[in-house]
Amino acid sequence: MTPPPTLESSAPSGLLARIGIPPSIAWGFAGVFLFMIGIGLEISWLSPYLTDQGISVSVVASIFSVYGISVSISSWISGVVFEIIGAKRTMLLAFVLFAAGTAVFVGIGVQQQAVWALFVGYAIKGFSYPLFSYSFLVWIAYRAVPERLSTAYGWFWVAFSGGMSVVGAYGSGLLIDAVGPIPVLWSTVLFAGLGTAAIVLLNRDDITPKPAPAADRWLELFSLVTILRDQPRLALVIGIRIVNTLPLFAMPVFMPLYLEDYGFTTAEWLAVWGTTWLANIAFNLVFGYLGDQLGWKRVISFVGGIGCALSTLAFFYAPQVLGHNFTALMIAGLCLGACVAGYIPLDAIVANFVEDNKGAAISVMNFGAGLSTLVGPLIVAIFAEPFGYTSVAWVLAGLYLAVGVVIWYLVPRTAATNDTDAATTAEATEA
Repeated sequence: MTPPPTLESSAPSGLLARIGIPPSIAWGFAGVFLFMIGIGLEISWLSPYLTDQGISVSVVASIFSVYGISVSISSWISGVVFEIIGAKRTMLLAFVLFAAGTAVFVGIGVQQQAVWALFVGYAIKGFSYPLFSYSFLVWIAYRAVPERLSTAYGWFWVAFSGGMSVVGAYGSGLLIDAVGPIPVLWSTVLFAGLGTAAIVLLNRDDITPKPAPAADRWLELFSLVTILRDQPRLALVIGIRIVNTLPLFAMPVFMPLYLEDYGFTTAEWLAVWGTTWLANIAFNLVFGYLGDQLGWKRVISFVGGIGCALSTLAFFYAPQVLGHNFTALMIAGLCLGACVAGYIPLDAIVANFVEDNKGAAISVMNFGAGLSTLVGPLIVAIFAEPFGYTSVAWVLAGLYLAVGVVIWYLVPRTAATNDTDAATTAEATEA
């Protein structure tokens, strides 16, 4: 990058700095929030809407599978693309992909009922939001000071999840009733555009690519492979990041069916599940801050590992032990959502894993996030039918316990072995 990125001053000055938001890129958090509203406005109701239009369930499932593949690929390359073309250009590219994908998907696929356009349009859209949001993680890595890096990432996930899972999801119901589904699908471009404007026009900061021929810069894509060779323990990051959000993609596949046997209605399930992820958003800030204070790996191990394992089992067994007890299930869900937030410090660990080419290191983590959308349903498909839903719950809990142990091995080969003080740069590299 040119010039070399400069961290914010380590001395807090102003409200934003004191609460952990790097002031020079503060508008970027607003941009991520707005862009993810555009994603959330369609994601919670699009599948049943398409089936109501006469498209078979298998075709709809295939469309979303293609979307998941695009998300995974974009997540994998997002950090390196940021390094290659620069910060604001990456955001603009993401918006162009979003707008083009929406035009094909809605204008041709939905309104003209062209199935090929549904596949092509949604595949293009799948590349957009990881390129926009996950590449912003690299920007944070360059601009936040190490002792407040985990807190900064906590704010990122508040913006990300708050836009997609809260405002986007709840807002879609209000807008559909008011204007209908087609205008809502088109309105997603408006919110993505507002997010892009906030991050490109209102952010005075930028990170530009190094002065080199474009062909040479694009060769940096090979760093996605070479960084795993140079830092093989980064492979653990992929696995840890997959496990992080497995309940988000596995539990909706089987828990509504499981809860029916104990008298829970669909409305009750949705209320519990929505509140679970509201709790997650709130605790993103809590554990982002505690990660900086107590040690990044400590929070991931005890909260993200052991805490998620126990809360997953509590969430599953609550109906068996207490029957149709809505309050108990809600409490278990709140605990699960809070503990999933214990993985917030992982972003900070990865950002400090290497001195340069942070984009490639963060891309490794983002790839795990993309794969989680595929692995979650796959676990249900493999274990639920032959072994029952109980096996799925124990597989998830076992994976979380494994993370609680494995996280302590996530240390760069070139780093020292201190893990004592989260407020120091040495611990920031390893904690």
